Parts: sequence; C-alpha cells; structure tokens
Amino acid sequence: MEESASNTPVVWLVWLTGEPAILSFLGTLLSAEERVRQKQFGRCEDHQRFTIGRGLLRLLLGAHLRLAPADISLNLGPRGKPRLGPGGQKAGLRFNLSHSGQLVLLAFHAVQEVGVDVEEVRRDLGFEALADQVFSPAEKRDWERLNLEARLQAFFQAWTRHEARLKACGLAIGGHGIAGEALTDFDLRLPAGYQGALALSCGERDDPGF
Repeated sequence: MEESASNTPVVWLVWLTGEPAILSFLGTLLSAEERVRQKQFGRCEDHQRFTIGRGLLRLLLGAHLRLAPADISLNLGPRGKPRLGPGGQKAGLRFNLSHSGQLVLLAFHAVQEVGVDVEEVRRDLGFEALADQVFSPAEKRDWERLNLEARLQAFFQAWTRHEARLKACGLAIGGHGIAGEALTDFDLRLPAGYQGALALSCGERDDPGF
C-alpha cells in the first residue's frame, strides 16, 4: 500500500481459523459497536468471519494510517457503503472486504475506488433463478447451452464480477445503479471451490470505503 505502487491493487486472502488466541487478539481490535455486532452472531463461522475480517481490516488500516486499530473511524458513505471516517479520509486509501465459506478477502487501492467479492461455489444457492441478474439475454442463451458444471462456474464468475463492480461504485452488496460508471474488473485466482473478482472505478470519488 505504498505510494509508489498507487496504481496496483493489493488483495489479502485469509482462511478462517478457530484458533482461540488469534480470534481473541483480533477481537481486541474491534470498536465498541463492532463488539456488539460480534456478539449477535450465533453461528461459529459467522462469528469467525466477522472477527477476522474486521480485525484484520483494522490492523491493516491502522498500519497504513499510523493509528491504533481500535481508533479507526468507519461510517457509511452516501450510497450505503462503509468507508473511512473523517479522521482517515485525508489519507485517500480505498478498500473493500468480502467473505464466503472459509475465505476472507481484503482489497486496497491508494487512488481508485475498489470492490472485491468472493463466493463459495455452491449448487444449493438456486443460481439458475439468479441468472437474469448477471447475464444479458444473449449471454444467458449461451450460458444455458453449457453443461451443469460449466453453468455453475460461469454463473459464479459473472456474479462475483457483478458484485465487485457494485461495491467499487460505493454501493452496498445487492445494490443497483452502476449504469454509466467507468469500471474495470478482474477475475481472481482463488483456491478450488471459490470464485472471486476485483473491480476498480476509473473516476475520481470523494467517498473512500470498503
């Protein structure tokens, strides 16, 4: 995340862990509001994803901003996407977080708005019913000619691109309204069983976030 590499996004890939010492340490980095949210997760994996994702995010942001992780201020941008609060916006760092299954991804860019998405490839998601959200009519016709496994992989590839682009625009996951945005996206090479994508907004924005 150095200035000399301002045109290069940085992506961290982290596996979930149930190691008590790691979870305890990362938990100490959370804000008071995040600790309240942390306690609301009933499922073990949800608790781990939140603790690891937010704890590492604060650790990395703190190192970049030279602040204690718990002192990092985060709030919501005008489009519903969390971002650095007033004390950190002057640094200009853009960032994003995504998690699914056993993976957590954190993406950073020094200049451009960044969005990242990861999805565990699952047949029980009901992906056939979601295809209209990510494919044009012509793309969907081509997609429907593929065999089941190929359709599954192609859907998650398109879905993660779609969500990463939304998040690069400053939108919360599942949002709408990226028409006219200048964006570029990249597929990420991830462990087997996962699909992921990174997107960058080419325009200048005033709301760095994740």
